Amino acid sequence: MFDVLIREVGARFGVGDKALPLLQMLLAYMTAKETGGLMGFLEKFKAAGLGPVIQSWLGGGPAAQPVSNSQLETVLGSSGGLLSQLTAKLGVDRENAASALGYLLPAVVGKLTPGGSIPSSMPPEVASLAAAGASLLAAPAASSVAAAQAGSGGMMKWLPWIIVVIAALLGLNYCSKGSAPTDAPATAPAASAPEPAASGSIGSFGPGPAASTGAASAPDAAASASDASGASGASGASGASGASGTGAQASEEPAGAGVVAWLSNETPALKVYFDSGKIDVSGEFAAKSSELVNYLKAHTDAKAVISGFNDATGDAAKNAELSKHRAEAVQAALVAAGVPQDQTLLEKPANATDTSAASNSASRRVEVMVRK
Repeated sequence: MFDVLIREVGARFGVGDKALPLLQMLLAYMTAKETGGLMGFLEKFKAAGLGPVIQSWLGGGPAAQPVSNSQLETVLGSSGGLLSQLTAKLGVDRENAASALGYLLPAVVGKLTPGGSIPSSMPPEVASLAAAGASLLAAPAASSVAAAQAGSGGMMKWLPWIIVVIAALLGLNYCSKGSAPTDAPATAPAASAPEPAASGSIGSFGPGPAASTGAASAPDAAASASDASGASGASGASGASGASGTGAQASEEPAGAGVVAWLSNETPALKVYFDSGKIDVSGEFAAKSSELVNYLKAHTDAKAVISGFNDATGDAAKNAELSKHRAEAVQAALVAAGVPQDQTLLEKPANATDTSAASNSASRRVEVMVRK
């Protein structure tokens, strides 16, 4: 019911594997009986002068109006409000939390109000998610992050062991001070450890809805090894669709997560870069992709071809899987920005392992090209 929303929130707003507990806490807050349930929640927005916006959410559909971060701060930003609790208990950046809620609310309210009316009871799936969220809201801030990572609780019995492991890791970190960093610079020999792969099957990319893929279920915090990161440099790789273009300037290429907009055959294109072992799309994606998104909306016969690349270090199969999940995350971000699903195409490049880039960080990228 909410799988696509969870995946898109995690990829688009930089909350990663905290997208599920964020949704759980939202549902718990929305449906809490002590505050009037869903009706009481929506009344908060009406009291803030957002009645027409709330009305557009009921029943779902394309007519749903957006809500801004400043409006959400007015309604949910008090010291005990939902935004404050998300920030304190999940460790989510407040701006990211507000943006994620602004994206979730119209869709969630639409799903909870079929036919435009508020039901007398919630579906079992919603009730289950809300119950998990209520536990997170009730937990002290210090323990909520651990509970959120577990999704729906059940970690408390392991807490003593977790404390022991953390203490051991801190000891190892202290002993290793002054040693070389794990991620090697671009000029160093390639590390043997691969980028950690997200869960899911390994295979050729192909068209299909983002909801059918497994990127959302792969928490990048679980990565145990990473490919070597390097200083920024010229990309040196050809576009995913084989078209030549003006390419991104070397000075624009980020050393970690980031987005570079460029032109290929006079059409907008993107290069989306990732941190080592991560599938989170950079927060600057919305701004940098606006020209491409507008182009695709204006040219409905064009498709956005999305291809993932990886560096040559470590296990090739696992790196290919990780690059696939990064491509899926970019696809989800484009769809969330308003590009129709059938205008996107996941396509595995002929040479996904990029040995020509100036650095390993330049190889950890997804390219988006227009194909007519």
